[in-house]
Formats: sequence, C-alpha cells, structure tokens
Amino acid sequence: MTNNLNRELRVIAQGLSGEHMEDWPPIPCPTCTRGVLLPDPDSFVSEESATSRALVNHEGWEPEWIQGGFHGVLTCRKETCDRVRVIGEMSVDGSSRPGEQYETYWTPTLFLPALPLLENRELCPPEVGVRVDAAAKILWLDPSAAANRIRAAVEALMDDRGVIRQQLNSKGKVVRLDLDRRITIFKKALPQHAKAADLLLAVKWIGNVGSHEDVLRVPDVLEGVEFLDHALSQIYGASPDDVQKRAAEVTARRGRPQTFSVEVPF
Repeated sequence: MTNNLNRELRVIAQGLSGEHMEDWPPIPCPTCTRGVLLPDPDSFVSEESATSRALVNHEGWEPEWIQGGFHGVLTCRKETCDRVRVIGEMSVDGSSRPGEQYETYWTPTLFLPALPLLENRELCPPEVGVRVDAAAKILWLDPSAAANRIRAAVEALMDDRGVIRQQLNSKGKVVRLDLDRRITIFKKALPQHAKAADLLLAVKWIGNVGSHEDVLRVPDVLEGVEFLDHALSQIYGASPDDVQKRAAEVTARRGRPQTFSVEVPF
C-alpha cells in the first residue's frame, strides 16, 4: 500500500549518513515534485555540541555519546528548481558497513522549502492542500503538531464534500459535529467511498493522538499521510467505471482521437 514518495520519506526519517552521501535515499524536490534533491557536499557542516565535547574526558565515554547538529544545501537535477536548506541533529552510532566501527548520522528536523508529502497533491481541493502543506513545514520538527494539521485536512475534505458541521440536537440547540460523526455521515451518504471513509477515520485517530499526546514520530504521521493520499485518489481520482467508459469510447472510435475529422482542414 505504501507509495513511492511515502516510502522515501520514511527512509529519510531513519537518518542520513554523514560520511556516505552517495547512499542517501531519493529526496523529493518541493519545486518540481518529480525531481530528486542531491546534497552539495561542500555546503554541509557538522558540529559537535559544547555539552557533548565536555563529556569526552568522562571515564565511561564512548563515541556513541557524541551529539550535535548539521546543516547543508540540497539541489535538484533541474536547474530551475529552488535550492533546499536542511537542518538537523548529528549523532554517532555503530556502523553496519564492513571495516567501519562507527558512523555519523544526520537526522533532519527542518527542510526549507518543505518536502512534498502527497503523491496525489494535484487532487487536493485547495483548503485540503493548504493544511497538508502546513503539516509538511513542521513534520520533521514537531510530528505531533503535524498530525493535528493532517487531521484538519480531513475536516477540510469533509467541507469540500458538503458534509455538515452543525445540526440541531434533541433540545433544538445547534451543536458542532465532531470529525468522527462527519466521516460517518460521509460514508452513509456516499457508500461508493466507504473504503476512503475508513482510511480517513484512521487519519482522524492519528490526529487525535497528536492533539493530546507528544508520542508521535515522523513515521507515525507518514502513515496517516499515506491513508489520506489513498483516500484522495479514491474520492477525486478516476473511478474504475470512468476508466471503463473511456475505454468503450476509444473502442467505438476505433482508436481515433476525439478531434479526428475526415474533412479537409481548409
């Protein structure tokens, strides 16, 4: 179920090698959304923190105690795309590479401009896209807050589909409907999108956790993003019936384009 973009973002969240940039996973370009960002080696700076340096004389010191930060510049293969700044945390851990005992790892906490999150971004209604873009800006620094903004994107999606926000209760008082109730209404009104509604409900739960607890990490939020991405594809993308209809039309035209004409064009 994992799409390519989401899979790449998950790998990036595991950390980037400070010594082996050639092994970095594809980093999606936020400008063209189709290109891959490459590190400019000369721009990268990694620095151990003063607190970390102060521990070097401790009798129990190990290289894994080294911590600090890094920053650098990423460029797309497409020269017209914006350069991307990346900032993050530096640490040292054991290496799985033959002949190397330790390796430096860089964990990003900010990309500027933010990396894209959705493969189906073009299918987003404007207000849904605005909320997803807001989540992208803070995903690496504050995953729980990003999850809350992805939840807000589901609220915006319900607005776009015309799902009510308020109704009268048994006492005749206007009450606000929670997102759970709105998704239920959406599922009943449009049963053809029942599977998409189930995906959106899972996004809602992840967003709820992000609102009340600081326990989410980047991969947790990316799971919710993946669910939202698939829901967008199911709701706004071409349905199987649409594809079948277009295929029948092509067969009826015997493959000729719709603009085909036997008339002399002058």
